[in-house]
Amino acid sequence: MKSEKEKFEFVYVENDGTVRELDNDEIEYLETEFETSDGARPYIKSNYDQLTPDKKILGFLHRSKVPKDIEIINTDLRYAEMRFPIGIYDTNKAIELPVGIYSIKVLGGWSVSVGNFSIELKNRENGKVITPKVTNWRIQSYELGERGKKIMSLDIPKRGIYLIEFKNQKDLKVKRSNLFLTRLFEKELPNKKLKIWIG
Repeated sequence: MKSEKEKFEFVYVENDGTVRELDNDEIEYLETEFETSDGARPYIKSNYDQLTPDKKILGFLHRSKVPKDIEIINTDLRYAEMRFPIGIYDTNKAIELPVGIYSIKVLGGWSVSVGNFSIELKNRENGKVITPKVTNWRIQSYELGERGKKIMSLDIPKRGIYLIEFKNQKDLKVKRSNLFLTRLFEKELPNKKLKIWIG
């Protein structure tokens, strides 16, 4: 007997073409009422092969429009999009990265202590693990309307899908300001809510 979640009318097409069942947060998102002009409305594909403006196949799709030869799977793996924030306590996250050198920034503030916080990216195809290097040249900027501070540099030698694992998250400490006097009176941002940005 199928659960209520499995009976939900929509599924999700990942960028590798696989189709999966939705989790409870995604179902709640799709059941939320949005104004027609609201940019936060979910993107729902009209057919399986439809691509986004940046030529990606991902998106929500009505269950009835999944091709007969494609299995709808149950998985906890979720794909992150490059240049969108990823919570440091998020699990089962994967990201597709082309060859290149990337900055990893922590969002929320400009006073940052990394400690033993680290990130590992494992290539799903060949199992090779890449560990970004902590940088001492910490450029501050604004990303997605938030304060961002570069904490690591990531060198991707081979295009692929990488599984993300965070370690020692409690060591990452962030305050909004990097001004000495302001920092003395500021509280650290809640560690559980910290996010990184890869770009």
